[in-house]
Amino acid sequence: MGSEEKKLSLVQLIGITMAFFGTVRSVPTLAITGWSQISYLIGAVILFAIPIALIAAELATAYPKEGGPQVWVKEAFGEKFGFVTSWLLWVQMFFGMVMISSTIGVMLGYAIGMPSLSQNNLFVFICILIAYWLVTLLNLRYDMVKVVGNWGAIIGVYIPFILLIILGLAYLAKFGINPRGYLAGGFEFRKMFPDFNSAGTLTYFSGVIFIFAGIEISSVHANNIDNPKRNYPIAVIFTLIIIIILNLVTGLTMSNAVPNGEMQLSNILQPFAIYFEGLGMPSIFVNIIGWMITIGILAQLSAWVLGPSKAMIKVAEEGLLPPVFQKRNRKGVPITFVILQAIIISIIAFVYVVVPNVNSAFLIITITTTILYCLAYVLMIFSIIKLRYSKPELERPFRLGGMGTMWFVAILALVGILLTIIASLIPPSILGPGEGPGYIAFQVIASVVFFIIPFIIYAVKKESWKKNDHHRH
Repeated sequence: MGSEEKKLSLVQLIGITMAFFGTVRSVPTLAITGWSQISYLIGAVILFAIPIALIAAELATAYPKEGGPQVWVKEAFGEKFGFVTSWLLWVQMFFGMVMISSTIGVMLGYAIGMPSLSQNNLFVFICILIAYWLVTLLNLRYDMVKVVGNWGAIIGVYIPFILLIILGLAYLAKFGINPRGYLAGGFEFRKMFPDFNSAGTLTYFSGVIFIFAGIEISSVHANNIDNPKRNYPIAVIFTLIIIIILNLVTGLTMSNAVPNGEMQLSNILQPFAIYFEGLGMPSIFVNIIGWMITIGILAQLSAWVLGPSKAMIKVAEEGLLPPVFQKRNRKGVPITFVILQAIIISIIAFVYVVVPNVNSAFLIITITTTILYCLAYVLMIFSIIKLRYSKPELERPFRLGGMGTMWFVAILALVGILLTIIASLIPPSILGPGEGPGYIAFQVIASVVFFIIPFIIYAVKKESWKKNDHHRH
């Protein structure tokens, strides 16, 4: 990145930030909460998205060279915690990839005109394996992100999202409020708030938070804009308002159209099928959209296959992991990491074999991803506090006000994360009777195990693991 590079305008920054959150996958998780999605979304933005984005911006502009939370945590708390952070951001991806890949099985069921397959857990499991290994092998040979470019997002995310909004509004205009939908009986102010009598509905807050996981990524560009102090917060807040509006329109129209009790969380084509039928359009459109979203998902998987593993190989080369992890192929791809993550993802995908209900499996895995992300965010929040005291002289082009403001934002973020983790541990209302204890055990064990492993690796690391300078290529 040269200094002669053109600065990003406010509009471009908003565009880039939007691109990170462009996903239709999370809409059913929103829609299943009916009217209370309004308070869930606003809560998620105030307690999570805005504070995390602002904290990331201060840290990113203070350390413009190398990006990412692992660098900020390392500066604040040393190498060990920096390693733990990069590890968490790597392993959360395993669960995230299983969740994203699982939607391929659902899409393909529709694309080939056999929708019943989309809720068949074994079919979904096989599709996860094929899709993820296919993308992995392609990425070892070709730079898939360059090959696919922005087309994947346009075909697989933007067009379907716009269609969902238009069709949902058209359906609403034609049929009005559906008494059998999730919005039954129209709007009342109290319906905006979650029903605290049934704790199982609160788990969805964690799923809604997941829409905004990764918001720190856009902070990489904070240095690249004119007047970051003024423009970055404007861009973030403006983007979040657009995301809230788009998600609410799609979420509420979907809540209205899908009959109560029949929401399929991993199936974004379900509303399309209802809309096309209701509006008297040929069902072939559902198959076409199935193929489009599949392309989008494959493009997204490609970006993730290499992203986090590139951060991890830097960590390996610093001597925190054995030399076998430092291997690259001729294209410079971190081959050990890429193959290892494909194997682990295949193992995690077994959740779909063990939990026969595709809906439950999808939600369980979404929530594990969210918890692991939250643990990394906790370290990031403590870093901004620590660095304010330990390095007051550090230049921070974007600065979160004085100490008071910084503490306020940090505490807000910590409260949001604590609520998310608590909500994550409540068995969701869609689980069958008797599945609750297993659900809690899975979340606790998965989170604790993945959190402890990096401390163990760090404790046994050897000096001989460091990569010698004359071996560097």
